[in-house]
Amino acid sequence: MKIELIDESDAIHLEKTYPLSDAEARRLTPYQFTIKNMCTTSVVYDVSLEILENENRLASEYIAIEIDGEEKQILNTLSETEVTLENAVEGRYLVHGELGSLGSKSYSLKLWIDEHVTIEDDAMNKNFTSKIVVEASLNQIVYDYFNDYIIEQMEEDSSIEKFEHEATSQTIALTDYRYTGANPNNYVCFGSEESVCPEDNLYRIIGVMPTQSEVEGEYENRVKLIKSTPYVETESGYLKSTTYTKSKFGYNWSAIVNNNKWEESTLNIIVLNGVYWDNLGDFQKYISPTLWYLGAPQFYSANYPNLNPEHYYVNERSNKLVFSEGVINYVNYIGLMYPSDYAYSIGSSYRNSSINSNKNNYIALAWLYTLENKYYEWLLNGEGSGLRSGMIDASGIVNGLMNAAYAYIVRPTFYLKSNVFYKSGIGTQENPYRIGI
Repeated sequence: MKIELIDESDAIHLEKTYPLSDAEARRLTPYQFTIKNMCTTSVVYDVSLEILENENRLASEYIAIEIDGEEKQILNTLSETEVTLENAVEGRYLVHGELGSLGSKSYSLKLWIDEHVTIEDDAMNKNFTSKIVVEASLNQIVYDYFNDYIIEQMEEDSSIEKFEHEATSQTIALTDYRYTGANPNNYVCFGSEESVCPEDNLYRIIGVMPTQSEVEGEYENRVKLIKSTPYVETESGYLKSTTYTKSKFGYNWSAIVNNNKWEESTLNIIVLNGVYWDNLGDFQKYISPTLWYLGAPQFYSANYPNLNPEHYYVNERSNKLVFSEGVINYVNYIGLMYPSDYAYSIGSSYRNSSINSNKNNYIALAWLYTLENKYYEWLLNGEGSGLRSGMIDASGIVNGLMNAAYAYIVRPTFYLKSNVFYKSGIGTQENPYRIGI
């Protein structure tokens, strides 16, 4: 085990200073240091400030401290720690942390003579010298992998159902575990560490699926997430041109004329695996490259809603090409939910019933029916008999009548890496699952 402390100097000094108000202290340049985990194992650490012996040492009761912009405290009110440095006379506890494999964490620290100190106090002509001390140890906490944790919840959560599938043209016989029903507790906070998860960072778990990263690759159980609310790019105006959007409702499945190949679509390349992916920043490392199945239903669009969940599943994994031909599978990070994802979300009781004959039940009982303003939402698989793609419409059915050049609601969908682990939370919107890697 090894950690590294990166700081700007060997010690922190207070010299030739005087009592400062809190407002003046905000303008101070902070002392900055970084703790870096040099190992591939997780570590936990404690940071303390050790005060060094000095002939005219300034007492800690006169010193204000602020770490990472938190509320000011007086140094001698912090918990006392045993000193480890040879010439240290006092230790004060600052912060506890955890670092994953090769992770790092930076801190900023401000020290000043507090404004309560007066000329009557024994603070004149004094010096203060201190050092940051970090003590670390291997993290002994054993975490559940997130995919295993979700499957284990089946014992207590009836909204998680097991679905067994026979082999298809592209897949072996597989078993997946899906959230079903009107409103299961399947929320995940993704892309934010804030204590209250922002609405835009709320995602939901479609299920735990055996997934490949390449053709004939190894199957791994991975958690499949979908954004809880429709995606609207906000970082720049790039995607707001009429080329890719229509009013406030979303994006074209493909802005390429006479083309419903997903591997060439503008929604895939420019929106989802372009701007959306780039804006994920460090959270890209949570997402696994995935083999997306692009088999096409070879039914006329008017019959598309008459399929049942099993039909959709088999057709998505078939060798049948979309109308513009193309490929039957494709590897990338971000996609959309399959028609079968929506179809199964109502539960196993409707597994062999067509969506069209149960559309009102889907509106009431399928949690993936969450259309904003009852506007259409794109699905992944293109159609085989025309330049169209599947979508959910306001009546609750999976429809194949819509041209790929139209613009509808989009919810990015992706698979987490298999080494993502469960940290906390119960899956509700107010207390979503928190994950680490």
